[in-house]
Amino acid sequence: MVLSASALAGGFKVTLSADDAALACSSKMTPALTFGTPPAGTKALALIFWDQQPGKLTGRWTVYDLPVGTTALAPLPAGSSRVLGAPVAVNEAGRLGYTAPCAAGRHDIYVDFYALNVSSLKLPAGAPLQTVHSAIKAHKILEAKAHVTLKVK
Repeated sequence: MVLSASALAGGFKVTLSADDAALACSSKMTPALTFGTPPAGTKALALIFWDQQPGKLTGRWTVYDLPVGTTALAPLPAGSSRVLGAPVAVNEAGRLGYTAPCAAGRHDIYVDFYALNVSSLKLPAGAPLQTVHSAIKAHKILEAKAHVTLKVK
């Protein structure tokens, strides 16, 4: 099953499969994502992979300064500091890269995909997620979201 959501401008979207092996607790790989066409004026792309549990929101993976022509991300080792040359933030688990959801219970997984009006946020790989998130908000042209729900046993 594939779930995705589109933003207001036609074609700008992000897609995540609910069956992606990277959503399993034991995963050592990043999720596979596909993207739609960014709006005019986009100079770079960024994404934040969130995990919402009751009373808790955790940033699990953040990639920024992706090239405008990026149409997909293939799975990579979870601790990669760069994706297609773009830097990766330290997530809220304190790790560089991606961490899979492991706590028992319901997880609402969101992927926020951003079109940015600058070619670089001028932040190094390993910047804290909240620092990157603030920079993304300051340069966001448009945002698209994907959402999947899973239960971890």
